[in-house]
Amino acid sequence: MKKSILIITATFIFLHLNAQKTHLDKSASFTAAFGSSNFSASLAYQHLWKLGKKQKFGIGAGARLTSYFGSNQYFTTAPAKLTSGKAGPGVFFADDIVANVDSVLFKKAQLNALNVSVNFTYNVYKKITLGFNIDAIGFTFGAKQNGSYLANNGAGSATTAKPTSFNLLLISDNDLGSLNSEFYGQYQINNKWGVKAGFQFLFTEYTTDTKVQTTPDGQKNDRFRFKSSALSIGVTHKF
Repeated sequence: MKKSILIITATFIFLHLNAQKTHLDKSASFTAAFGSSNFSASLAYQHLWKLGKKQKFGIGAGARLTSYFGSNQYFTTAPAKLTSGKAGPGVFFADDIVANVDSVLFKKAQLNALNVSVNFTYNVYKKITLGFNIDAIGFTFGAKQNGSYLANNGAGSATTAKPTSFNLLLISDNDLGSLNSEFYGQYQINNKWGVKAGFQFLFTEYTTDTKVQTTPDGQKNDRFRFKSSALSIGVTHKF
């Protein structure tokens, strides 16, 4: 958490020190993403500082509300210390510990995540821009859902769960809560309106009412995550 805050703080200090050399770009967007048995829609605002002599690079912050809808989804064990047995950057290269990965099946999943985002863009050619954004910190709300806990050894039981309330970008499976990220290409139709298409990667997470999972070595867990990859389309409006 401290590392994430330091990175965000350093970014804003850099932008402040270079404010007189930059151009501001403010925009809002609506994006829809379609996955396998799931759908998400998001409303976002971004405030970009355009850098460089040609103002091709953009970096900044924003806010995004993502609403997720899924059916018959298996949410699997979330904490990195269980899935890979470690934390930190090493989780990128670690294999899952199969014996530690259980799941909760939700016939219906719906949650809403409101997060501060970090945004990057690069103007490739006149009206064409490439962009990347990722949620950094925020909170999630939504109704409780009934689910079926399925242990790795075949045992199962009924459970209830609610969306994990606090979201924080850390590293891969170290992340907490529900976080959205997007790679996209955008075409600017005119001075105000643009259209975009891309690829969205979305973490959604539920916390069960009790610690339903006990790993072979006795660790308890109540957090379960679904990772959704989806194609996205959207429209943007510049202010």
